[in-house]
Amino acid sequence: MQCFRHSWFLLFLIIGFTSSCSAEDEEGYVIKPDKNENRDTIVNNEKTVFNILIIGDSFSRDAFSYVPSVMEDVFPGINIDMEILYIGGRALNYHYDYLSNNKKQFVLDQYLSSLGHWLSSYNASGEEAIRAKEWDVVILQEGSNTTRSYEKTQPHIQNLSKYIHLIQDDVPIAFMLSPAKPEGSSALGNYTSDEVWYMNVTTTSQLLENGDVEWIIPCGTSIQNARQTSLDKYGDFGHLSYDSNHLQEGLPCLIEAYTAAQTLFNLFEVDKSIKNSKLKITQDWVLKKRIPGRHGEVIEGDEDDYELCKKSALLAVENPFVISSPSY
Repeated sequence: MQCFRHSWFLLFLIIGFTSSCSAEDEEGYVIKPDKNENRDTIVNNEKTVFNILIIGDSFSRDAFSYVPSVMEDVFPGINIDMEILYIGGRALNYHYDYLSNNKKQFVLDQYLSSLGHWLSSYNASGEEAIRAKEWDVVILQEGSNTTRSYEKTQPHIQNLSKYIHLIQDDVPIAFMLSPAKPEGSSALGNYTSDEVWYMNVTTTSQLLENGDVEWIIPCGTSIQNARQTSLDKYGDFGHLSYDSNHLQEGLPCLIEAYTAAQTLFNLFEVDKSIKNSKLKITQDWVLKKRIPGRHGEVIEGDEDDYELCKKSALLAVENPFVISSPSY
C-alpha cells in the first residue's frame, strides 16, 4: 500500500500541483461497529469493504453526506462505513484539542451500507471513534478562511496526523479542499471567490508537496468549475449557495459528492466511474437518508444539469489545481 500511496502523490505533483462510540438512531437502536471486521473483503477481485473517517466541520457534511449513496449506486455490493467527527464552525485546532484532552464534545455522524441512512450521536469521544476501526483513509477538512494560509493550516494537520498515527500508524491522511465562498459573501473580504480558491489551492498543493498529507480531494475546485456554467444560477443565495456560506441541498452538494466518490474510487484502485451514476437527489430522498445538517430545499435540476455536475467533478479530479469550464 505504501507504493500505491506514493504513486498517487507523484501523480498529483505531475498534474500541477467510524466509530467506537455507539451511534443511536431516532428509535433508539444502537449500532455497534465491529472493530475486527475484515476490511480486505474481496469479491470478483475487487475490495468491497471500506472504512472512511472524516474530521471537520459542516463543510464535511456538505461534501460527504451523499458520497456513500453515489458509490453504492455505481458499485453494487460495496459496503461502506463512513463517519464524520464533526464540530460546527471550528478550525481543526479545536478538533485536536478535543482529541488530545479527551473532551467528549464531538457529534459523530455515521453511515453504514447495511443500514442505508445516517445516524448522529452526540457528546461522542473522538479517541474512541478513531480506535474503533481499521481505517482505509482519514480525511481532514479545514475551514476555507484558515486554508487561505499554509502557515495556519499546516500545524493543525501535523498535530492531528501525529495523533491519528499513534493509534493507527499506517493509515493515509487526505485533505479536502473546501469550496471558496460565493461572490457576494461578506466572508470573502476584499477578495473574489476565484482569488480565495487560489489561496486555498496554494495551501493544499503545499500540504501535498511537503508530505503533510498523502491524498487530496478537490471539492473546492469542482464547485469553482461549476460556477463557470449555467449551474451558477442555482441556490437561494446564488452561485450554488444556500446562505452565502454553505452549498444548498441537491445538485450543489452532489457536485462535491461526485468529486469525493470518484477520488476515493481512484485512490482505492476501484475501476468505477461516477459517469455511470443514476442517483437522483430529491427532498424525499434526503429525508429518507437522514442527511445531517441540511441547508435549504433540494435543487433537483434536469438531465443536462446532472451531466454538468459530473463534468465539473471529473475535471476537478483530473486537474485539481486548475479552474476548468465544463461544456457539453
